[in-house]
Amino acid sequence: MTKKIFAGLSFLILYVFFFVVAGNAQTAKNVILLIGDGNGFNSEYAGTYYRYGDAGKQRYQSFPVALACTTYSRTSKDVKLPASVTGYDPKVFWETVANGTQSTEFTKTTDSAASSTAIHGGIKTSNGKIGMTYDKKIIELISEIAAKHGKKTGTVTTVPMSHATPAGFSVHEAERGDLQTIFLKMVAETSPLSVVMGCGHPFYERGKPIKIKDNEEEKEKIKRFSCVGGEKNWEIMKSGTLNNFKVIETKNQFEELAAGKGIIPDKVIGVVRCHGDIPPVDGNLDDVTSTQELLDKNYKKTDWNQLPSLSTMSLAALNVLTQNNSNGFVLMIEGGAIDHANHGRNIESSVLEHTGFSKTVDTVIDWVEKNSSWQETLVIVTADHETGQIWGPATFDDDNKNGVYDEGDSFNAFRQVQNNGRGKIPGVQYCSGGHTNALVPLYAKGIGADLFLKQIKGTDQKAAQFWNFSGQFVDNTDIFHVIKTVIVP
Repeated sequence: MTKKIFAGLSFLILYVFFFVVAGNAQTAKNVILLIGDGNGFNSEYAGTYYRYGDAGKQRYQSFPVALACTTYSRTSKDVKLPASVTGYDPKVFWETVANGTQSTEFTKTTDSAASSTAIHGGIKTSNGKIGMTYDKKIIELISEIAAKHGKKTGTVTTVPMSHATPAGFSVHEAERGDLQTIFLKMVAETSPLSVVMGCGHPFYERGKPIKIKDNEEEKEKIKRFSCVGGEKNWEIMKSGTLNNFKVIETKNQFEELAAGKGIIPDKVIGVVRCHGDIPPVDGNLDDVTSTQELLDKNYKKTDWNQLPSLSTMSLAALNVLTQNNSNGFVLMIEGGAIDHANHGRNIESSVLEHTGFSKTVDTVIDWVEKNSSWQETLVIVTADHETGQIWGPATFDDDNKNGVYDEGDSFNAFRQVQNNGRGKIPGVQYCSGGHTNALVPLYAKGIGADLFLKQIKGTDQKAAQFWNFSGQFVDNTDIFHVIKTVIVP
């Protein structure tokens, strides 16, 4: 009898041991989420054709998890979102380009605020809301969850620091346009963030000083300082510190931090010398001389020697987040101006922005393999939504010659982006200057990446044929749930 009890206890101990080990097997020390804002599948193809001259050549495109993701937001109606509502119907979408912004009674095409909230908060909200429900109830964001478990967190972006995508990582605000309030919350003493990097400098544009008018109107003055928390807050930041954040702004400071030189602070605000978007500093192709000409053409009046690349900023952030930190981190990196290029229906800018973003993903991959491992770090590459409704040439006949598909134009067929070779601008046709409901790509590798395979919401067979993948898709809220699962022991 004693032997049976001992054997039973031994089995129980072994069971508990293996259960605990198995339960922790998917726990990630680090998570790095890279978001190409506005980067749908065809934008991804265009950028890859430009950089490599062939599809599927990006390193992250060979990640073991390669899926699509739905991005729709919800309406503001005071009703419960039915579980059966997906907000994306493949059959409807592939009927005509006119259905690129399909909606239902409960859903609509997202903006970056709602999509960022979905990605970082796990719920569908209405457009314009940051870190809260459609009816303004506060939700817990992934940065706050990470901080509660001892992890450091940070955001890096090529657009102003308090824009919707980085804001949705850590802030709760009813109006995405209140940039000043959002920034102050991001850098408050109570903020979960240790790194905030991006644009919004009040006195520089693309590396060059901005000329200040003596009679500048008050509203312009407010706008100038909005992304750094207002004029008074900027005066404090100029001293070099704010709420225990070290403030940096020069290219040399970013590069030294990226190289790990000197004393690495625990918290950093990096204000790039650019009021609007940072041009893609490393959007060039090293052995294609015409690339720099293309950069200069699309980003006029730029002092390239004053601006850090997104890769440099990301390495700087990684050094801060790993300094005196054994608990790991969660970092969100945004290539934010792909969206702006596609809003402007500028394929040249789009592929240059995409090149800078994809090089940053390469930098992150190298960092993981040199400084961490895929057994302790999860890397996710995706987009918050598609912008521009990009297709191949002759998708529609632009009968009224206004550059977008609208009433009176003739839809022909969905056509592939045209590959014109490496360093050549691919052939595309923009059907819109806005956001669409199209699927966006999602790639994942590392600890817990396989959890996305348990979140499949459906299969789009037409997308599978068109973009050469399984056609399976998850929802952007699943990104939050996967990250939460892997960072909570």
